[in-house]
Amino acid sequence: MTKLARAPGDPSAEVGGPVIGWCYRVDIGATREQVSHALVRLSRELIGLGLEPDALIRMELVLAEVLNNIVEHAYGDAGQGDIALEAAVHSNTIWCQLIDFGRPMPEGKLPPARRYDLDAMEVSDLPEGGFGWGLIRDLTSSLTYDRNGQENRLSLSIDLDC
Repeated sequence: MTKLARAPGDPSAEVGGPVIGWCYRVDIGATREQVSHALVRLSRELIGLGLEPDALIRMELVLAEVLNNIVEHAYGDAGQGDIALEAAVHSNTIWCQLIDFGRPMPEGKLPPARRYDLDAMEVSDLPEGGFGWGLIRDLTSSLTYDRNGQENRLSLSIDLDC
């Protein structure tokens, strides 16, 4: 079984033991096609565990947004790079960690969630993008980012009980 670095708040971090339950690790090439294939494989694994469809949809939305952000923004024009995805399911939570060696997050921290008052704005005035981090923040129960040397590390969790 693979041992994973634990996200803040992970109950197994307090007892110091290995991650209990299902664990998964995959290296993904930083292309949209490889991200798509990796998400399909991970979803199949999680379906096999009998997880609720709602949790699977939330996990897929979050990981698709995060992975595509890594491809587009961390690696950008490089057209190559690797992303490590580690996942575990235990304590009614999906824990994920994504590691890449692309550009760091702006200002070295997670972008804020952009919120818009849809009643006060015309739809045509809304920006084309920029909604991803709001979606990620709304669908996760924990979310942290760390840059250590050349390594970006994003850790997140999604509650299965929601």
